[in-house]
This record gives sequence, structure tokens and C-alpha cells, in this order.
Amino acid sequence: MTPIDVNFPSNNIKLAGHLYVPDSYKEGERLPGIVVLHPGGGVKEQTAGAYAADLSKQGFITLAFDRRTQGASDGTPRYVEDPYAAIEDAKCAVTYLTINDKVDPKQIGILGVCAGGGYAVATASTDYRVKAVAAVSMVDIGLLFAGSLPEETLASLVTQAGENRTEYAKGGEVKYLPYIPPEVRKDSPVLMKEGYDYYLTSRGSHSRSVNKFALWSYDTLVAYDSFARIERIAPRPLLLIAGTDADTLEHSRIAIAKAGKPSELYTIAGATHVDLYDHKVNDCVPKLIDFFKRSL
Repeated sequence: MTPIDVNFPSNNIKLAGHLYVPDSYKEGERLPGIVVLHPGGGVKEQTAGAYAADLSKQGFITLAFDRRTQGASDGTPRYVEDPYAAIEDAKCAVTYLTINDKVDPKQIGILGVCAGGGYAVATASTDYRVKAVAAVSMVDIGLLFAGSLPEETLASLVTQAGENRTEYAKGGEVKYLPYIPPEVRKDSPVLMKEGYDYYLTSRGSHSRSVNKFALWSYDTLVAYDSFARIERIAPRPLLLIAGTDADTLEHSRIAIAKAGKPSELYTIAGATHVDLYDHKVNDCVPKLIDFFKRSL
């Protein structure tokens, strides 16, 4: 399926998206729409696009897009991982679908992968236009990046973040850190090994997925919690899909424990975190199709 290149604004920043329209679409129809959010460091042409394409084949109009400062979207400085900006971008993607004449504005869902899953939950917590929420291999990026670090290390990163903001204001350069170390070792965390195999090899790499984020992202990440208002999604339905062997499975368990009803954690036996980006997409899509068809 060939997507349609689209652009839409988020706080006057032009975002680049791919709109997937079912081949069976008939002029004048208004179909359910789904916004699809990519992982941290990812772009719309990777796993988000794969899910968007598969869902569109089942009668949904789907929109995968690059968050501001990333991929083909505008915004400077580049590659800032700002959760609050990500949520705003997601809300603007919802707006884009609500005014699209092919979409039923009362039947809009949201799906996110990895960090995009956490952003999907946070977006729906305060945007009641979203009628159903799903996430695959979801993480709360604040917990993943900041919550697992020793306090001394985190304090140092936050200090460096502030210093780099000052340097940039004086005409200096933004400092960057890699999402995935350029080399992995035998003792590297499984998630890093998996990320390397997906993002830094021919398996899933893309020229606009550059494997870096601004150092000063840390001073925002430390204050962010994807699940802070998750109970407000109810009574709208929530579906989380995770692999039983994923080292991020605990993020989905934490979310489900805090969420209202109806909510469901659906696990894929033997799957790891990144398996659900590509190798086991076909194990997730039927569940997602059933969920969104029942919920929208």
C-alpha cells in the first residue's frame, strides 16, 4: 500500500505524515481513523508505518507521522525528545483526522509503539476526541531514560542539560547522545542489543532515523510520567500488547495497574520488545483490528 504524503501544523511547526487510505475506500465515505505514533528515535517509515499500513487494509484511515524535530518534520533544534511536545503533536494529528472529509470525527483511535505507546496513553488521558487507545511494546520514556539511573548520574545529566541550553543560547552547538550505543557488547542490556539490530542494520534502519537525541532532553524527561492521568482514559477502552520476554513488559503492567476499566494487557508468548516492531507484527495486528473495530 502506497501512503499519501501529507503535512499538518503543530504550534506552527510543519509535521510530515503518511496517510493510509484503504484501497476499498468509496468517495463520500467517512471511515474510522487511527493516529499511529512511532518509537523514540524512530520515523514514520519504520514500525509505525507497518502498523498503519496493516490497519488501513482492514478499513481504517491511518496516519503515521514524524514528531517535531525528527524525521521529515520541521522544528529546531533537531532531535529533542520532549514528551510534552510529542503529546501536542499527537493531539494535532488527531485534529488533522477530525477535519479530514474521509474520516468520521467521532471514530478516532490512537496507537503507539514503544515511547509512542506512552505518548498515546498520555495524549488520550486529556483528549477525549480519542475514543480508543492501544499500545505495542509500550514504555514510559521518563521511567526508561531517567527512572532507571542512579541519582548522581541523573543529577549530572540534568546539570549538563541546563549548561547546554545556555551554550546554545549563546550561539553554541546542541550536544547529542545516542539512543543506541554504536557498539554493543555481550554484557549490554537486551534492549540495547535489540535496538542495535533493528535501528542500526538493514533490518529496520532508515536514513532519517539518526540514532541521537539532544542532551537537554533529560531535564524534561525527569519530570515526565506517561501514566500520571491514565485513569482518565476510562471508560474508553485501553489495550496494551507486549511480549512475555520483553524487558519492558513491566511498563505495561504498571500502566494496567493504574488504569481504569475497560483495559487489557495482551501478551505475545516468547516475544521480546523489538520483536513486535517487525518479526511479530502479524501476531499483534489481528488483536488490534478486533479491538478497534469493536471500540470505534
